[in-house]
Amino acid sequence: MFLVRFRWARPFLLLLLTIVIFSMTLLSNDYAIIFLLVLVLLLTLYNLILETWVALAFISPGKRKDTTMGSDWTSQFHELDTTIHSLSYFDDLVKPLVIIVHGWRSRASSMQGRAEHYIKLGFHVIIFELPGHGKSQPVSKWTAGHASTAFIDFFEQLGDDFDMSLVNGIYLHGHSMGGFVLLRFDTVSKQNNFEIMGYILESPMTCYSLIFKESLHTLKIPNFAVNLFWRRLSSHFNQINPRIANVTELNEVDTPLWGLINNNCLVIQAEHDNRLGLEHYNNFLDHQKHITDYVFEHHLISDLTHAGARVNLNRDEKINQWLKKLPTYSDSE
Repeated sequence: MFLVRFRWARPFLLLLLTIVIFSMTLLSNDYAIIFLLVLVLLLTLYNLILETWVALAFISPGKRKDTTMGSDWTSQFHELDTTIHSLSYFDDLVKPLVIIVHGWRSRASSMQGRAEHYIKLGFHVIIFELPGHGKSQPVSKWTAGHASTAFIDFFEQLGDDFDMSLVNGIYLHGHSMGGFVLLRFDTVSKQNNFEIMGYILESPMTCYSLIFKESLHTLKIPNFAVNLFWRRLSSHFNQINPRIANVTELNEVDTPLWGLINNNCLVIQAEHDNRLGLEHYNNFLDHQKHITDYVFEHHLISDLTHAGARVNLNRDEKINQWLKKLPTYSDSE
């Protein structure tokens, strides 16, 4: 699709075309030509409306924010499909590594409290900043698909960017959108280079269909146009994400088709989640509970909020208890 990667390019061109055709219609005296121009005008307006809805649906993360966390942290850029920024904390001892993926419109420094808890437990830490967030390269059309492939590329070149001889096990912690990215990662990544010992998902997003329903309400899309909107939206997604199999149905971007964790997994959910509610959490549990070969736990935390919870003692204690149940973690201590 022409100019599909640029959020407002297609609506802008269609608006210009609409104005030109409308002007031609007003200036014409030939009824046959006017009839044809009106038909073309209606077709152009139809596409203009759909493309405008799609542009509005691809919400930008907004202004990127500062990621300063102190002199102990190393700032690094990674040249992938887009330039990704990370902050890392390594010392000279062999120990486990946790890679933290933050949520939507967040940044590395928002994860500092979680990171410092892992450091106290004896971890190296890397915080991955999603495309368009923090110091990572901005993108015109942000999608979780692109974020997922960026994280896969980042993970597969860990050995080029970090001293992995100091690492005796890898754990992944994803918050909100970061959890959605990790669900896809565990499902499609080759993971040839480094073995992952477990996942911590914190108030994870697990169903894009629920976000899609929010978009329908926000954009006030009438019922008769929902399928038209979805087909156009998914077409854009597929063009932007050629490395992901074409998405044609909404359930393909929901757990379990989008992803499950075939590994040790801890889910920590804000009991009163004012952003995602509990639908994402409950949907994930319905499917993840059938994977029985690993240590799986899930907990509702009454004093945990969806965003802004840089420090939470109950969350930290659940992580501590779960880690102690993993043979891989006990062996690495």
